[in-house]
Amino acid sequence: MTFKRLDKKDYKKLMGSADSEINRNHLIIRFLDFDFDPELISKKLELEPLSTGQKGDEYFVGPQKQISKFRECSHWDYEWKIKSNDFIGDLIDKFFKEIIIPRLGSIKDIGANCKTIRFIIVQYYYNGHNPGYGFEKEQIKILADINAEIDMDIYCLCEDE
Repeated sequence: MTFKRLDKKDYKKLMGSADSEINRNHLIIRFLDFDFDPELISKKLELEPLSTGQKGDEYFVGPQKQISKFRECSHWDYEWKIKSNDFIGDLIDKFFKEIIIPRLGSIKDIGANCKTIRFIIVQYYYNGHNPGYGFEKEQIKILADINAEIDMDIYCLCEDE
């Protein structure tokens, strides 16, 4: 049996055409590898996480969630999911202003008791060209101040014209 690689046009059909021209953006702050109840992070930041887990917890993956795994470390994730063709830089600026900056002290306190803080940007880019992004100096200083790593994934799914 041979498998045909899914091209961009087929991917759009599979995902549905209703919003196939609207970029999907995910902005996430993630805390990893800590030895306390993730609920304490929720309370301290006054945010409802998308996902939490503690080291040793069982979880399931796969199409029908049939594969059992055990968490290697604790995690706490807060995420914005935004369908928009706005410039990714504007969305990141808003995330900094509304989520990170007002909680800077609390984030630093939590970070002192966990191994990793990660700021994650994921974009499924359907509309336009060259979705690159550069961080402002102040944003870099803030991320350095909280000792955060940066993880960016940009998937360009627009069709060449």
